[in-house]
Amino acid sequence: MNKVDFFSFKDAPDSLKEEWKAANREVIDSGQFIGGPYVSKFETEWANYLGVNHAIGVGNGYDAIVVALKILGIGEGDLVALPSHTFVATWLAVGAVGATPVGIDCNASGLMDVDLVLSHKSKFAAVIPVHMHGQMVDMPRLVAWANENGVKIVEDCAQAHGARINGKLAGTWGNFGAFSFYPTKNLGALGDAGSLVTNDALLANKARSYINYGSVPGNKYEYQFQGINSRLDPIQATILSVNLKYLDTWNAKRKEIAAIYIENFQPLGIKTLPIESDSVYHHFIIESERREMTRKLLETSGIKTEIHYPQAAELSYTKFTKNHFPEERKQASRLAEKTLSLPISPWMGFADIDLVIEAIRSKKILDSLL
Repeated sequence: MNKVDFFSFKDAPDSLKEEWKAANREVIDSGQFIGGPYVSKFETEWANYLGVNHAIGVGNGYDAIVVALKILGIGEGDLVALPSHTFVATWLAVGAVGATPVGIDCNASGLMDVDLVLSHKSKFAAVIPVHMHGQMVDMPRLVAWANENGVKIVEDCAQAHGARINGKLAGTWGNFGAFSFYPTKNLGALGDAGSLVTNDALLANKARSYINYGSVPGNKYEYQFQGINSRLDPIQATILSVNLKYLDTWNAKRKEIAAIYIENFQPLGIKTLPIESDSVYHHFIIESERREMTRKLLETSGIKTEIHYPQAAELSYTKFTKNHFPEERKQASRLAEKTLSLPISPWMGFADIDLVIEAIRSKKILDSLL
């Protein structure tokens, strides 16, 4: 039986793997494994790609959100609006700085419902719009509201590298943009990595200090913050420099695969996640009335799937703490119960795409979906 993985680096072209190896050899030969020119090079390239003034490499996406909140002065006693439908890391980051997360339900597209943010009775110190599955939250409306009400914005862009609204890229709308470069992201490293981006020089300088133990620039034994150690290393930075060259091409391939899926699924009555604006399809999501049955049948047919996510992040977070404001989450709960993510990657071949479509067209699987 032919097998289609949900995502596999085995599908990456040999030419790309050779570029990765060459980049790693270059770093190894340089003998510098913390900081240095390869990190600076990627930070400059990433800032230029996004059109921002500053990019700061960090250890991972979770750290990026924590550092952003810390530098913006968000902490104990502050309320932070964030979506109920997201990965738990966003909620954990808010808890880590001592602030109180307030879950906002999503709309049918899986994005934070901006109407609910704007009509909420709480006085928020910050909001974390999470650009889910490759789509962006309605940032023009959110930014206008935040500016009017003095609310800080930290964009969680872990699933939206290269996504745009009106030509303006994810991560460039708020006080900070926070990115994860986890290997399976649209722009990924070969291990944990992340970055913060901002146009504010003061915020950037504080963030650079904070991620390096709070040390004063140029003197690692003098400190201005009780900081942390969360640095992007040169090996991951040089891999990211390689991959950044291909980001737009890879996103175009994801869109092409999504278009093929949609063209084949819509006539069958299969529900796909509605697209409000342009998407870079970090995930391709369908709805199933009997999801577990659908998933098992696809597995039997050799098609690997994932669930993003099996429960609202708020429920995962509250297993450990009561530090949150309980909110209604009808849409988030519905997505948690019914959605299924199909294989999609920039290296996915058309033969594998056909296998996914053929499997879903089978009577048993189609019946489980509808």
